[in-house]
Amino acid sequence: MSKAKILIVEDDSMLCTVFEMFLEELGYPHSGTFASGEAALAHMEDNKPDLILMDIHLEGEIDGVDTAKIIFEKYNIPIIYISGVSDVSTVKRAVLNNTYGFMTKPVYRNSLELNIEFAIAKHQLLNI
Repeated sequence: MSKAKILIVEDDSMLCTVFEMFLEELGYPHSGTFASGEAALAHMEDNKPDLILMDIHLEGEIDGVDTAKIIFEKYNIPIIYISGVSDVSTVKRAVLNNTYGFMTKPVYRNSLELNIEFAIAKHQLLNI
């Protein structure tokens, strides 16, 4: 079975490099990396990933939560939020039907792998 193709939506270029390295080490194909919700949505028109790693605070006019809402409505793609913010109001705002995980920074490779595998399995079960 092939591994899930993953899109990274994160505005911190150093973290993007770390996430890209983790995905490569874990054998996951990388669908792209974008710093804004607008850029990620434009990419989605022609390149649909199997899963998205989404920061909540992004460059541009729309944040990660609003970007995720649009993605869910149009594409039904699972999202794992990755954020430096873990206050209750932010987490509550991020909990959507397509939320398959919420990780706080810093993110470690092992926990990322577990969250990716869990999210993919959950999405497959919910879409049988």
